[in-house]
Amino acid sequence: MEDKIPEPIWIGKIDEAKRQLCEAIRMFFGERDPVAIHTLVAAAHQVLFDIARRQDVVSIVKPVDKSSPSGEAAHNKRINFAINFMKHADKDPDTKINVSPLSLLTQDLLMDAVRMLQCIDGNLPIEAKTFWTWFVSHRRDEFEGCGPAIDSMIQQDLASWDFPRISMFLKFADIIGDEPENNQMDRTPGRRT
Repeated sequence: MEDKIPEPIWIGKIDEAKRQLCEAIRMFFGERDPVAIHTLVAAAHQVLFDIARRQDVVSIVKPVDKSSPSGEAAHNKRINFAINFMKHADKDPDTKINVSPLSLLTQDLLMDAVRMLQCIDGNLPIEAKTFWTWFVSHRRDEFEGCGPAIDSMIQQDLASWDFPRISMFLKFADIIGDEPENNQMDRTPGRRT
């Protein structure tokens, strides 16, 4: 039997970033490999960062500093160090990296990407809403008093849930169909695409 060439499925940059974010968030709450999670998050973050710059949406993690381009470049080099390490081996094939602090950077990039997606697209998938709610309740001291929407997220206290419970919640959202019909992503049974 000959393999058929699949029908084309066209997606745009925002859809691509959204898919990467959704998978990265599910992997994050599924406590999967931190290197794989960071790779997905960094790729989605970069796409959203590039789009955001064109729409005058500011990244919190990689702010544009027109008064100090060299300072901005140095900051971004530090932020991008891990992902560049994970993508390239042409100059440093024998180098090692400490991935133990990666989780905090991944969380910050994820939250920044979710916020940029909200500003750009105005429509967040359940994974992004769940992560945002978990993040602000997990770091409540940084967000208390930021307004009624954030205060409501903090009150949900998603940080008190363990990750298996949050993962189960996301699986349940798949079953009940959490998203409006015009925002549904293509799905294959048992897998989110």
